Parts: sequence; C-alpha cells; structure tokens
Amino acid sequence: MASMIEGDRSNTSGFYSEGQSSVGGNGGSPSLKQESKEQAKRIGSITRQRAFSQVDAKKDVLCESLNDFAKQLESLSGQGNAQGPQQLLGSAVGFVRKASDTLERNSTEDLLRQAQTRMRERPAVALAGCALLGFVAARFLKA
Repeated sequence: MASMIEGDRSNTSGFYSEGQSSVGGNGGSPSLKQESKEQAKRIGSITRQRAFSQVDAKKDVLCESLNDFAKQLESLSGQGNAQGPQQLLGSAVGFVRKASDTLERNSTEDLLRQAQTRMRERPAVALAGCALLGFVAARFLKA
C-alpha cells in the first residue's frame, strides 16, 4: 500500500509541477499576461502614430489660417492713425507669426514635450490657464 500512495504522490506532484511551470511562464513560451501587455503596447503605439499624423495634417491648415490672420492684422494696423492701437496690432501680428512658425517647425510630439516641460516648470501658471479655459468653455456652453 505504501507503494501505491508513493506512486500517487509522485504522479500528483509531477502533474502540479508541470501545470505550475506552464502557468508561471517558465516553459519557454510567453504567458498570456505578457502577450496581452505587448499587444496593448502595439495598439497604443499605432493609435498614437495615427493621432499624431491626423494632428499634423490639421496643423498645416491651422498654420495657413494663422498666416492669413496675421496678414489681415497687418492690413488693419496700416489703416489706423492712432499710435496705441497700431502698437497693439503690431504685437498681435508678431505673436501670431511666432505661433505659426513654432507650429510649422515642430512636430506634434515636440510641441507636446515642450508643453509638458513648461507645465512642470510653472505649474501654477498651467493650473491658472486650465481654470481660465474651463471658465471660458462654461460661458460658451451656457450661451
């Protein structure tokens, strides 16, 4: 009888050790958890690339619109006689042109990286800007 019990133990322990090695990922094949993580990373990467390409396409249209807006502001600044509004319009033209140039020269990833860096450097300004945008969005939604 002792031999039957010992035999059962050896078979049972062999069965559990085989199951544990395949579940633990030690059997040489990647586990289901690892495969799903890798697939999620691939899907995330593909989604990110598609989103950036779509934003880059829209960014070109935005740059053209900003350049047209800057030209309109320049024509307005040439029509006025008062010194104050001309200086204000000149500053606005410079700001719009600088924004357009920055958008044209940098990729979407670079722009996001720059925004993250600036937000880390001055978090209070970033929070104030977010609060202001939220307030403006609420006003537009109410209207």
